[in-house]
Amino acid sequence: MNHPGFPVTDELRRIAAAGFDFVDLSLEPPGGWPVDPSAVRETLAETGLAVVGHTAWYLPIASPFAELRAQASALLREQFAVFAEVGARVVNVHPDAMNLMYALDEVRRRNAEVIEVLAADAERHGIRVMVENLGRSFSRVEDLAPIFARVPEAAFHLDVGHANMLGTREEPNRAVALIEAFGDRLEHVHVHDNVGGDDLHLPLGAGTIPWADVVRALKRVGYDGTVTFEVFRVPEEYVAASRRLWLDWWEAA
Repeated sequence: MNHPGFPVTDELRRIAAAGFDFVDLSLEPPGGWPVDPSAVRETLAETGLAVVGHTAWYLPIASPFAELRAQASALLREQFAVFAEVGARVVNVHPDAMNLMYALDEVRRRNAEVIEVLAADAERHGIRVMVENLGRSFSRVEDLAPIFARVPEAAFHLDVGHANMLGTREEPNRAVALIEAFGDRLEHVHVHDNVGGDDLHLPLGAGTIPWADVVRALKRVGYDGTVTFEVFRVPEEYVAASRRLWLDWWEAA
C-alpha cells in the first residue's frame, strides 16, 4: 500500500522498485488526495503495477447527521471515478461504527443500506465494492453478515491484523472464522501484525497472529488472489522480510 502521507507517484515508484506486483492505492490526504488521475495512470503504466482501490477508514458513511452521510458518499463516488480511470476493478469501503448511543442492530442496518447504494454507484464505473472487517466494531461474522445479506454483490476484504485486535483469551484472532463464513466472496487480503488491542501494523511475525492457521484457512477456500503488506513506518527491510515469511508460509501450506 502507498503511504498516504507521501505523494502518490513517488510511492508507486518505490513500491515497484521493491519488486511488488500491484499497489493497494489509498486515496487519502495529505499525499493521496486530491490526486491527478492521469499522472497516477501514467505512473502505473510506467512501473507495470496493477492496482486495487482503497478508501479512508474514517469516512462517516452512516453518520446520524444526514449532511455528513451525503458528503461521505459524494466523496466516495468521486473516488470511484478516479479508481476506474486508473484501472482498478475492486475498491474497499469500511463500515462506520456511528455513535455508540445507537443499538448495534441499528448500526448494522444503516451501514447495510448505505453500502448497498455505494455498491451500485461503484458498479456504474465497472468496479466491485469490497467490505473490510474492522478491528473492534464490524469485526465479527455476525457484524458483517447483515451487510452481505443485503448486498450480495459486495465482496469481502479480509484484514488479518484487524481480526486480531480484540485479542482476548475468550476471543482470539477471528480471521479463520471470517474466512470460513465469507470465503466464497473473498476478493482481497491485508496482512500486518499486532499483539491484540491496538492496530500497530507491525511486520509479519512481530505480533501474536497465528499466521500458519490463517494461511491454511485461505488455502482451504481456494483463495489465490491479491495480498497487501500493510506494514508502515518501518525500514523497507522489514517489509521485505514480511514478504519472504508470507511466501514461506504459503508454500508450506
